[in-house]
Amino acid sequence: MIEFKIKADTDRLQRKLNNLVNQQMPYATSLAINETLKTLETYNKALMKKAFRDPVPFTMNAFYVKFSNKRNLNGFLRRKEKAVGRHYLEVQDAGGNRPLKGFENNFKYRGKNLGKFNGVLPTENTPLDSRGNMTMAFINKVQSQMSLQREASQNKPYQLKVGKRQRRSTATRYFSPALEHPLARRGGPGVYATKADAPGQERIGSRVTKVMTFAQTRPTYKKRTDFDNKMKRAASNIMPGKMRQGIKRALATARLR
Repeated sequence: MIEFKIKADTDRLQRKLNNLVNQQMPYATSLAINETLKTLETYNKALMKKAFRDPVPFTMNAFYVKFSNKRNLNGFLRRKEKAVGRHYLEVQDAGGNRPLKGFENNFKYRGKNLGKFNGVLPTENTPLDSRGNMTMAFINKVQSQMSLQREASQNKPYQLKVGKRQRRSTATRYFSPALEHPLARRGGPGVYATKADAPGQERIGSRVTKVMTFAQTRPTYKKRTDFDNKMKRAASNIMPGKMRQGIKRALATARLR
């Protein structure tokens, strides 16, 4: 009769298995967190495209990811900090009053005799970009003429006559009439544009148009993105699958020592 005796060192095997778990589980968890964050980042950009019409690159790149590692299992998808004031996406996220933009603050605090207002809005005569916003070239031109730019060198008030021969300027002039002025009473407070007649051209109708209106009530945003809730729900659905993939990959690359 032939006998085989097998002696298993179960204690040693258990130690190796414990070492395997201790070494590979943090790695697997970090993989799962990072893959989840990558998926959330892509998902968030898709939501932004749905929430906004043709969003600008600044909006699409308003969030950043910090990845985890096996020594620090903390990762996040977070909105970038705004240099001054609240980020406008915070208001879009929950809805509510929109904070004043930089150029609106220039009008409100650097303008003279403009009255009280809570926003500067376009009119049907305002130059708009493809996204329906006032163009910065137009805004800067108006601010420059009205001496509202923070840098004094950027302010160039309207000149009635130009050139060495002091010819009458044909450039568009931007101005804001006093509140008691008939123009402001009739059309409301705001910025108006007037263009001089070209040499030898007769005036046909009014050449004064309103290009900006001073809003008396604060512009408001509707709730659009709901970032926190949507990301939390998505993460809870994505993470389990990514964790299984992470464990599988960690075990496939593990060495039993």
